[in-house]
Amino acid sequence: MDTEKLTIISLLMISSVLMLWIGILTLRRRTMAGPAANALAICLFGVSIYSFGYALEVSSMTLSTIMLWVRVEHIGIQSIAPTWLIFSIYQTGRGKALTLPRIIAIYIIPLILLLLAQTLGSLNILHPNPRITITGPYAIFNYDRSILIYISLIYQSLCVLASTILFTILFVKTSPAFRKQTIIFLVGSLIPWVGGVIYTLGLAPYNLDLTPITFTVSSLVLAIGFFRFQIMEIIPVARDIIFDGMRDGVLVLDHRDRVMDFNQRMQQMIPDIQKNKIGKLIYDEIEAYPDLLKLIREATVDQMEPQEFDLGGNQYRTSITPLLNKYSKRAGKIITFHDFTETRQLMDKLEEFASLDSLTCVYNRRYFFMLTEQEIQRIRRYGGKLSLIILDLDRFKMVNDHFGHIAGDHVLKTVADTCRDSIRKVDILGRFGGEEFVILLPETDVKDAEILANRIREDIAKISLPELTSSYKITASLGVADMGAARDISMEDLLRQADRALYNAKETGRNRVCVYSQEQETKHQP
Repeated sequence: MDTEKLTIISLLMISSVLMLWIGILTLRRRTMAGPAANALAICLFGVSIYSFGYALEVSSMTLSTIMLWVRVEHIGIQSIAPTWLIFSIYQTGRGKALTLPRIIAIYIIPLILLLLAQTLGSLNILHPNPRITITGPYAIFNYDRSILIYISLIYQSLCVLASTILFTILFVKTSPAFRKQTIIFLVGSLIPWVGGVIYTLGLAPYNLDLTPITFTVSSLVLAIGFFRFQIMEIIPVARDIIFDGMRDGVLVLDHRDRVMDFNQRMQQMIPDIQKNKIGKLIYDEIEAYPDLLKLIREATVDQMEPQEFDLGGNQYRTSITPLLNKYSKRAGKIITFHDFTETRQLMDKLEEFASLDSLTCVYNRRYFFMLTEQEIQRIRRYGGKLSLIILDLDRFKMVNDHFGHIAGDHVLKTVADTCRDSIRKVDILGRFGGEEFVILLPETDVKDAEILANRIREDIAKISLPELTSSYKITASLGVADMGAARDISMEDLLRQADRALYNAKETGRNRVCVYSQEQETKHQP
């Protein structure tokens, strides 16, 4: 066999094997890459069939054998261009546009041409007047160029042109980190297309079909892309699971924390993230959001517990989902931002309701005890002053007995409002139970607490309510205690001391303030 002919056949066989091999590698990445990998694999298998068939066509010397391999070649020929277009659509993030009717429409013309190609040797619809011409060592397959052949060329050219435009747009919009991968797809598609045009115009040496030969070059380019640039990494891996209309913001990062994808809600949350940021490090794009930057830097795919995050006054709960490839290796992560501002507000309301007395809207006994314990622990650690007032309305039972419980409720609410108006924001007011109230005074010594207690007592005595007759005056007795120098005093001890002082105020005539002293403690001991 002529050395030149053997070289051509060898190149075609190499191209066929390489394309088959790369197609298999592509399928193995379909878990991560999705439908784009399936489309690319089918396209590569089509090229493999085309190159294999043409290698056997070139090696044949009889018309019948050549026509057999031409029919086989068209299985690959008619599948390459439309499948490459579908791959390009998926690859550039436009897969949502590929509905089933549209996919069928893309394949209608190639399917018709494939069926017409199978008439070679009988009706010869696609290849009128088939014949062979001996040119040097080759038996070249010739036929009359019909309108159908030009339709095939035009359609394939349009598919390649559309793919080229899509990849060019991606090249312009994507970051430099991903442009090498995009160039590989552009080169891989344009070289065979140029070879096909040269052959169709009759400009190829020996009238050989250069298309499958140029696919050898493309196969080498794609092989380099797979192993050096990992071209399948720019597949929009999460596009099929992200809906632009969803309420949650979704940010997709690769294993190097480069931006892979995001939805419209995420873009509304962080306007700095734009489509031209694809491929760039997320850290460079969110410098204006230090809390978010810290969250993403510290977040790991192993940290599955939701994290709360404030952004622009709204509350978000973030969760991280790892993206794993077929081999369970981390390919990236999806960070979801769930807006739970309304939920947080509702939770705050519920917490507020759980902490407040339903009648007077001051802290209930349980919550007051919790806050008091926190203040005592703070003073033990950092030092400071702390006083406590216990207030009890005098002869309150008479109100309920003579004027009714509605009047009694009004009295309690009015007293609570009077106390609230007299204290600072840092002071803590609670209902201890029944007609008793407690006031915790941080950073207040016993003398200032006594002054405040007398002012509150005087304000309560001035209360006049239409539900009560002039013969009944609202008065209160108050007991005051403080931590003093005893840093080891407990909450129970402080309450007990204030209660002792209150008891003393009741015993000595009511409507007065008493401060706890050690003598009171001795007096009450059995």
